Amino acid sequence: MLARVYTAFRQVGEDLFHQRLISATAGNFSVRTKEGFLITRSGVQKARLTPEDLLEVPLFGPIPEGASVESVVHREVYLKTEAKALVHAHPRVAVALSLHLDRLVPLDLEGQLYLKEVPVLSPKTASATEEAALAVAEALARYPVCLLKGHGAFAMGVKERPEEALLQAFSLMTTLEESAEILLYHRLWRRG
Repeated sequence: MLARVYTAFRQVGEDLFHQRLISATAGNFSVRTKEGFLITRSGVQKARLTPEDLLEVPLFGPIPEGASVESVVHREVYLKTEAKALVHAHPRVAVALSLHLDRLVPLDLEGQLYLKEVPVLSPKTASATEEAALAVAEALARYPVCLLKGHGAFAMGVKERPEEALLQAFSLMTTLEESAEILLYHRLWRRG
């Protein structure tokens, strides 16, 4: 099972980077385990992950040194939702729209089917804090994807097998960015 999970982590890291949803060391992603969650280490190249770039974080107690700074958000999501995997990325168009919208409502069929709407959260601190963690967990209890204004998006997977849940979360992230691009093009077209 660990080999399949690592393969999924490696593929998601490569795809997030090549699809320009993260920069080289940005973003983070995780899968739920029996005792906590397996997450990418802070500062590693996501397009070139090795097994050593993954770290186990317990659901309770101190967060191990070297774990992603967003581990606090992942932990809160796993404690408050049915998520089996979580992907955090910085999709450019969706983040740009988050600066102007309270929620992103897809116009395209795929976005309407899989996302319906994506709330834009505006906690006072938008990254790696308890406040941001609570806002994201609350949103993901109701929606599969949310945006932190001006920062990035979180998408969760709920499939039972961790590698499938991780790929599901990644898929939702790509749907978000595609829907955001279509929404932006539509708005630009209307302006003529």
